[in-house]
Amino acid sequence: MAGLIESSISVSIALPHILLILIVEFLKLNPNVHISQYSASSTGMKKQLENVEVDLCISMSPIYGDDIEWMPLLEEEIFLSVPPSHHLAKQKSIALHEAANETFISRTSGYGFRDVTDEYCREAGFEPYTPIELEEAGAILRLVEMGMGVSFTPQLSLLRQSMLKTVQIPITYPNCKRTIGIAWKKTHYLSQAAIDFREFTSGFFKHEVSKYFYL
Repeated sequence: MAGLIESSISVSIALPHILLILIVEFLKLNPNVHISQYSASSTGMKKQLENVEVDLCISMSPIYGDDIEWMPLLEEEIFLSVPPSHHLAKQKSIALHEAANETFISRTSGYGFRDVTDEYCREAGFEPYTPIELEEAGAILRLVEMGMGVSFTPQLSLLRQSMLKTVQIPITYPNCKRTIGIAWKKTHYLSQAAIDFREFTSGFFKHEVSKYFYL
């Protein structure tokens, strides 16, 4: 017989593949908690917190506000992914301008990650040629593996159990990193379950996430 629901949590997250693992591990310790998950951009998350639509947000960039607390969880490197046969594949690192003439496979326009990576390219002095745009990170890497182009890949997209045959090249310039963090509204009451989830998430990113991803 299923256990009774004792408490509930609402969380907005920009990294759904991480949330799946996070929820499974949290519910092993807290089986009677109900979790509702939402998605939004960083701007949308700020509004969700301000309007008390969610308890917590896990974002790919800081969320600032007079009544919002944001706690960094992890600095994540973003690589250039290429197929093993690619002419850049054997390089230990590259400056991004070296990929200026490549075909990029990217997230669709409007995604926060796409905005960030397009800005990296502009900082490197070029506009990326992006004939293929997809919403799903795994599909992007599969097309890279097939030799259809190159892509930007954050570390937390590189699951240990499902690594595709692609090569991840560190980028020396510009500084291609982002900070994952968790935010909440300071004046909004958080249940004990929400507080426990926030603390569990902090510990998970500090000590456990490397078990599942190539960090």
